[in-house]
Amino acid sequence: MDTELFQRIELKAENGTYKIILHLQHFTEEFSAELSPQTKEEKRSIRSAARDYVKRKFPKLKESTIIVMAGSMLLGSFPYENRVVAHEANFNMTYLYFGTTKSYISQIDRTQGNMNLVSPSYFDLNADGSLKITTQFDPNFVTEMHKRGIKVVPFLSNHWDRNLGRSALQNRELLSTQIANFISKNNLDGVQVDIENVSDIDRENYTELVRLLRAKLPKDKEVSVAVAANPNGWTKGWHGSYDYKQLAQYSNYLMVMAYDESYSGGPEGPVASYPWVERSIQYALNQGVPADKIVLGIPFYGRYWKSGATSGGDGISNTRVDEMLAKYGGTVVYDENAKSPKATVTIKSVDPTITIGGKTLGTGTYTIWFENSDSIKAKIDLVHKYNLKGTGSWSLGQENPVIWKDYKMWGIRIIVWKTPNK
Repeated sequence: MDTELFQRIELKAENGTYKIILHLQHFTEEFSAELSPQTKEEKRSIRSAARDYVKRKFPKLKESTIIVMAGSMLLGSFPYENRVVAHEANFNMTYLYFGTTKSYISQIDRTQGNMNLVSPSYFDLNADGSLKITTQFDPNFVTEMHKRGIKVVPFLSNHWDRNLGRSALQNRELLSTQIANFISKNNLDGVQVDIENVSDIDRENYTELVRLLRAKLPKDKEVSVAVAANPNGWTKGWHGSYDYKQLAQYSNYLMVMAYDESYSGGPEGPVASYPWVERSIQYALNQGVPADKIVLGIPFYGRYWKSGATSGGDGISNTRVDEMLAKYGGTVVYDENAKSPKATVTIKSVDPTITIGGKTLGTGTYTIWFENSDSIKAKIDLVHKYNLKGTGSWSLGQENPVIWKDYKMWGIRIIVWKTPNK
């Protein structure tokens, strides 16, 4: 239809941009007065036809002005910008661990509509591996989240206790039934399995627990798995307990815990450097996990080391890092290779102390690797690069809330081809 509507096209360069002049066919020029759009709908129709025509004729011309002429009559002039959405990651989940129902609701509302799913700490384990419901469970919270269109998928944790984790895997038939029944009874939206620190000898039992959960839960209920990031491809120990490919087969997605590159008691360094995170994604893909079944875990915390101390690496939330910088001053350097910020803060003898995670930080110089808007956006760029499902985070309430202002836009990769200067 557009090729019949327009007789010819002119392209004029002006001040580094282009004007595209579309001339209507001769037979339509005779009725130019009648063609002049009278309503908003007619204006939209002409603009839509013109944009479609230009897009076909000049697919790589992205920014310009379109002018529609009928003989000597100007019918319209409007900007043209051909934006291409390369990838959209509109899934964002987070863990809820530090807080109460009241604080959780406040934290979630602070995310400005950026959250699809929350995973609270409702499912623990008894010594025999059976299900233990934590005191955090609150049906009112579930109701409030559903009012906001947010799913509630509790995570099942053994809190790094290997014996407890193995008991759960060995008692998987009963455990999976208990979880399925509790989810159905309490209108929850599924379960995320987060059993950590078992080993490669538990690999088959781990997969079987996830398979049982998938079989016992309705299809509209989620089954997901939090898996250790494995940038080095380790097959033994904790990392060997996860059969990425088989777990993905029985779950909605794998939440790759792409953090704790540095750890408590370990050497100073970033919590989640860009190269380390990228290798973690590549490992999951190389194991045969579909890209749309990978959720990239992002840390909302950092770790600190005191100069001269024999060990360090204790955790600190991003908000407490900001608090330290405001209280004591200091410097922040962004490491371009790691794409991670590093703060250096000195507490003097005359300064007031500060308590982080139950520990009082005394006089001395502290190096803190943490996360900020730049480092988080860099990780979301990896989500786009590999076309992943979306992001997850540990854990809500530790982040600087300024990130939520732009988070939704970070989740959409828009490629804009610049107009040539020549």
